[in-house]
Amino acid sequence: MTDTPELEHGAGQDVSPTGDTHSFPSDAELSRSLMATSATGVLSTLTTEGYPYGSLVSHIVDNAGNPVILISDLAEHTKNGRSDSRASLLVNASHTSEGDPLIGARLTLVGRLSLVEGEKALEESYLAKHPYSADYANFKDFNFWKLNVERCRFVGGFGHMSWMTANDYRNAEEDPFTQNASGAIEHMNDDHADANLIFVQERGGIPKAKEAEMVGVDRYGMTFRVQSDSGDKLSRVAFPEVATEAAQLEPFVIGLLRSLRNDI
Repeated sequence: MTDTPELEHGAGQDVSPTGDTHSFPSDAELSRSLMATSATGVLSTLTTEGYPYGSLVSHIVDNAGNPVILISDLAEHTKNGRSDSRASLLVNASHTSEGDPLIGARLTLVGRLSLVEGEKALEESYLAKHPYSADYANFKDFNFWKLNVERCRFVGGFGHMSWMTANDYRNAEEDPFTQNASGAIEHMNDDHADANLIFVQERGGIPKAKEAEMVGVDRYGMTFRVQSDSGDKLSRVAFPEVATEAAQLEPFVIGLLRSLRNDI
């Protein structure tokens, strides 16, 4: 879990969350989870003239969170990487947010490219996630490359951003709810709006809320967006304990809801 993230813009606007704010995941954890759920990103390399050159690539990550890509020797980004290994990968979740695309989380990984050789398990993992790349992998001019992360920049939305070290990023864990969180969020918003409201009113620090939309759930708790006269507010509700596996998502939500209903 993390302290309140740094605020670099939005001065004069209240972007502080309410409720169990101590229960937010760290930005390193959010970054690892974002990489686990993403499949593509923008790889930026440096041309021989020193200009940044962006291109869309498919990726997976190794156990340390380093992105692995499959690219052609003939591609401009490969030529750039051979000349200067410094590169970055931008991954974003803006497509998951309605309205303002800058609400979505995004992550920039900065590091150096290196050729991947003899890591058969890593190559198999790549093809399992990107089966359409099987034909490319058989071409002699296509090779696997790894971006060895040296620094990371995470942006979680308006007023929420931070730099993190490679060690912080490497040592963080993907959230156990990463794969089933989106389905749970959709279900709660479509079928249990009343439960969302109870969470926010009883534990989320907004007792007079009229409606609440779940926007996130993780091993530590749930995040809601609540409309107010001063604009949207984020409300955080912590679980009584930390989850360790995906199967705990439903019983954690139901158990907390029952305990709150009993207290009302």
